[in-house]
Amino acid sequence: MRSMVTASRGLLLSWLTIFGVVASAQESDNPFRLVQFQPPEPLQPRERESAVEEAPARLKLPEDLFGGVNQVDRLPPHRRRLATSPAASAVFGSESKGRVSNDVGNLLRKAISAHGVSTQDRTPIVSETRIRGQRTGQVLASGSYWTPVRADLDTMMNKIDSRLLEDVVIIKGPYSPRYGPGFRFVDFNLIETPRFEQYETHGSTSFDYDTNGEQSYGRQTLLGGSQDWGFRVSYGHRTGTDYETGDGRDIPASYKSRDLFFALGWDRGEHERFEFNYLRLDQTDLEFPGLVYDINFLVTNGYELKYVNTNPLIGDRLDSEVWYNETRFEGDTLNSGKTKQIPTLPTILFSPSGFDGFAITDAEGQSMGYRVETTFAEADGTQTSVGFDITHLRQHLNDIEPLIPDPDDNNFPIPPSQSTDVGLYWEEVAPVSDVVTLTAGGRIDFVTTQANNNVDGVPITISDNLWVDSLNRDFFLWSAFLTAEIAVNDHWTVTMGAGHGQRPPTLTELYTNSSFIGSLQPGLTALMGDPELRKERLTQLDFGIQGNFENARLGAHGYFSWVNDLITYDLMTPAGGAGGLGGLPQAAQFLNTDRAIIAGFETYAEVDVQPWLTTFGTMSYIEGRDLSRDEPSRFGFFDRSGVFDRNHESLPGIVPLETRLGVRLQDPSAERTWGVEVSARIVDDQDRIAASLGEIETPGFTTYDIRAFRRHGPWLLTAGIENFTNKNYREHLDYRSGLGVFRPGINFYSGVELNY
Repeated sequence: MRSMVTASRGLLLSWLTIFGVVASAQESDNPFRLVQFQPPEPLQPRERESAVEEAPARLKLPEDLFGGVNQVDRLPPHRRRLATSPAASAVFGSESKGRVSNDVGNLLRKAISAHGVSTQDRTPIVSETRIRGQRTGQVLASGSYWTPVRADLDTMMNKIDSRLLEDVVIIKGPYSPRYGPGFRFVDFNLIETPRFEQYETHGSTSFDYDTNGEQSYGRQTLLGGSQDWGFRVSYGHRTGTDYETGDGRDIPASYKSRDLFFALGWDRGEHERFEFNYLRLDQTDLEFPGLVYDINFLVTNGYELKYVNTNPLIGDRLDSEVWYNETRFEGDTLNSGKTKQIPTLPTILFSPSGFDGFAITDAEGQSMGYRVETTFAEADGTQTSVGFDITHLRQHLNDIEPLIPDPDDNNFPIPPSQSTDVGLYWEEVAPVSDVVTLTAGGRIDFVTTQANNNVDGVPITISDNLWVDSLNRDFFLWSAFLTAEIAVNDHWTVTMGAGHGQRPPTLTELYTNSSFIGSLQPGLTALMGDPELRKERLTQLDFGIQGNFENARLGAHGYFSWVNDLITYDLMTPAGGAGGLGGLPQAAQFLNTDRAIIAGFETYAEVDVQPWLTTFGTMSYIEGRDLSRDEPSRFGFFDRSGVFDRNHESLPGIVPLETRLGVRLQDPSAERTWGVEVSARIVDDQDRIAASLGEIETPGFTTYDIRAFRRHGPWLLTAGIENFTNKNYREHLDYRSGLGVFRPGINFYSGVELNY
């Protein structure tokens, strides 16, 4: 009954917000006299008149709120050149308003242009992004090099509010040399400072509310500047309580989050530009329903300085950036919601009575580095970039059970550890003819890692515990790729690519010492690192075709990857009941498997049936298989995970076939003042599982959403219903710990934004 009352009230408020309040508003011109800042045109020789096509006009509603199935060509030139790889995707930060997203990962999950991208929602505001079946370490996030401090309570991009984004470029293979040694890349660009014809200041105030979980979000922004400088100050505040599943069960997932963003830009003459960003994030009382720990507090500080010169002493464009970001947090298992969700946790954790065990955790990490890139351009359109970068990471984690009698044997840490990566790279874009453009590149890296051998609360040295002589490692890595874009005619384009990439093990994979880090589907997993892990090596082929017509956009892309020495898991002690009711936690060891494959496809189509009617559909499929799973880790004595005579098995954490279908109604006039989107997300059942690692099958489901907006002068109103059939379901990546994590049921949301 409570769900029905909430649903009715939410539906009434949502639609009255759009069509009732707006009807009484007075028409007014947009007060902004903003000169849309176009970054200095790159990639042209100084002695030649600019032949580069200017950046497209700023997106208009509804495209900027709902997005399209393929948006790469809408990127400005300095961002478009990063997305020359096959199947690259682009998502714009403005979509976060229409799709009501939280962090970057949540936006990528909801955007219809992010094909092949899946997320694991750990809380309503913390999500891990996976691209074509690969995760952190294999997937790198740039825009300052972001890396998680703790692989379950922290992710690459959960610190970035999606409302702070200008755009996101997704590269789905080893087809870019700029971001470091990895296999897939996410390059997010924070919203840039404005420029005006004369000194002006403006503001923006917005507020959103979601009924499921009583989630509220407010943001206040002040911006201003003149012709050669600009600034932006923005403060956001989010709160939420437990959300309700489709069958009426409460999931403990409350949170409080506050962020401050400051940006200052300065143009030094016609060719030079500086951009400084500072981000501060404070979060408290975050509940993670499927994991051992909740976060009591988390603090992030991030600094980034960019410099662009389009008339340097050498070359035709110089890009450089330096960054530093740090995150620290503390958490424990003492929240009442934790015991409610995982009833056996106090008995799993040590206590003298056997019934009141608890644990505490603290973690800290830093990322710092810089990148310098010079681009040369020839009159025939050839562009050559060479760059140099250094990235330094630090990390440590304590995982303590205080009731263990021996204080010298109660910590299961990641010891204070660090890595340094020195990289050199090259990329060339060459128009071979009027119809064929080739892009080639390569990169070499030298990575060193080390860790403290003695840690408080660990009775022996870390090296003895991990059965190695030394914790120091050195890795020499290289990557190379070649892609082709063939314009068959005015409408059809064929893309092809071949690339090889290598990446080192993460500090967690090398050094974790039985820490409770949720990484597998069962959730309660104590992980052991291996300092003798080998580097991963991936070779990938891509082929795709896309069509762009006046009233239709469509495409299909397929890929096949061979992975050598893939880092996966050996289950040392299987969980009883997957760590659930009456079950024990599982213990797993990182190890290399000799051979694995990852393959799949993505398709999309969008058709403007009428000026007021657009239909769209997307589909993505991933197949991941371990082809040599019979070898155990160094800590094992039998076939891996105690399962015999099974050499082939699906890789863990592979999402099932997913299809999205939708229809969009929109204002056919040039003003585009309103729009409505109805969509269905159809997810197949997943029976391709890593059963030896405790993974279980997940039934399929279909959810339906409706979203709408109405613009009236300086006002923008949004509303919608997510999962409006109140489906009770869970994703394949959701944790099965305790009572199991299920997704939110029906949710009504509404929002208002005023620009002035």
